[in-house]
Amino acid sequence: MTYDNRMTQEMLALLGSTVTRFMREGIPFELHELSQALQRLKDNEINPEIKQRYEAIIRLLSELMH
Repeated sequence: MTYDNRMTQEMLALLGSTVTRFMREGIPFELHELSQALQRLKDNEINPEIKQRYEAIIRLLSELMH
């Protein structure tokens, strides 16, 4: 995946924290699994602003994967 200038610092932080969870648990992952994890986090988030950030990063990852 190449860095895309639409990715904000906040989006990178969400992505980084999600990847860190996989790494801490020693779970190998692919981009689609990362996207699924972000979706679950978005679904459980109550802050609408953070939910929007999750949605944006999920959409962007989807575009970058295709």
